[in-house]
Amino acid sequence: MASTRGLTKIAVCVAIICVLAYLSFPIPFTTVPFTFLTLAMLLTAFVLTPAQTFVAMVVYLLLGAVGLPVFAGGSGGAGVLVSPSGGYLWGFIAGYPLCSQLKGKKPVLFRYFAAGLVSIPVSYFFGVLGLCLTTKISVMQAVVVGVLPFIIGDVIKDLLAAYIGVQLRRILPD
Repeated sequence: MASTRGLTKIAVCVAIICVLAYLSFPIPFTTVPFTFLTLAMLLTAFVLTPAQTFVAMVVYLLLGAVGLPVFAGGSGGAGVLVSPSGGYLWGFIAGYPLCSQLKGKKPVLFRYFAAGLVSIPVSYFFGVLGLCLTTKISVMQAVVVGVLPFIIGDVIKDLLAAYIGVQLRRILPD
């Protein structure tokens, strides 16, 4: 049975994800926008347990799928899940519970950062797959437009999220 504290933490993380999704900026040569979703997803994984992280990811996708404007730039609807950027959204369900599992029990900056470095490529994998399926481009083209422009920013977001996550875990028990 889920505790009130656990459900509250999940709800707050979903709310943070929804808010940070609005911070979206188009990039001229790709259909995938720059967002702060990676930061939000990493923070969620660092603060929650793997099971709670999974629930938060599913709730976020369901909120968007039913039409609430919670996806990048305030978009919503089931169509977004099958759009060129939809693969990244599906990747959240696989990548960030894994990140939460890999971070370990004790808040250690290097371990959190390393867990993020493992989970981000999972999102990229699903994103590249989604790009290939929806735009009919090659895997190499999908990597060029859907991964390479984002790597440096995502590593920086991972470091920031790891630092914040360690601080939050020290004050927020499970």
